[in-house]
Amino acid sequence: MTQDHALPPDILLSGVHTVDESWIDLYGHMNMVRYVALFDEVGYALMEQWGLGETYTRDKGLGLFVVDVAVHYRRELRAGTPLRVALRLLDADDKRLLSLLEIRRTDDGTVAATMEQLSIHVDLGTRKVTPFPPPLAERLRALAAVQSALPLPPRHRRRLHIRE
Repeated sequence: MTQDHALPPDILLSGVHTVDESWIDLYGHMNMVRYVALFDEVGYALMEQWGLGETYTRDKGLGLFVVDVAVHYRRELRAGTPLRVALRLLDADDKRLLSLLEIRRTDDGTVAATMEQLSIHVDLGTRKVTPFPPPLAERLRALAAVQSALPLPPRHRRRLHIRE
């Protein structure tokens, strides 16, 4: 039984990926670095739907630098396991985003890992932090207000915050 359908529709969800044999380590399960790589690669593609993906970076010369992450490995993944990555926005201000990514098995719907990610908005020409364009900042804050109110994955405890 899959629980992907239990995710609220406002949360972005990738297509199905399969744990590749090359991702497996000496212990016979997916290596920890592959979890983070999957979060990074798929999360970046999903952010395109928020207007912050590769198109935004190429067109505007602006992008996101990750400054902090908190990964929670919850379930081992073996070669051939089908999975999806989910992405939601927990908080946003004029220059920062706090997102939550999940790796969910599609065979039983369980959460295999979560990663909170704090990113800053950067001008790639100057390599300095810069505010989001006002319409984008407003859209991101509105999205965060909706998505941060949604139920978190079972047993998830937030570790990162924009506002201290």
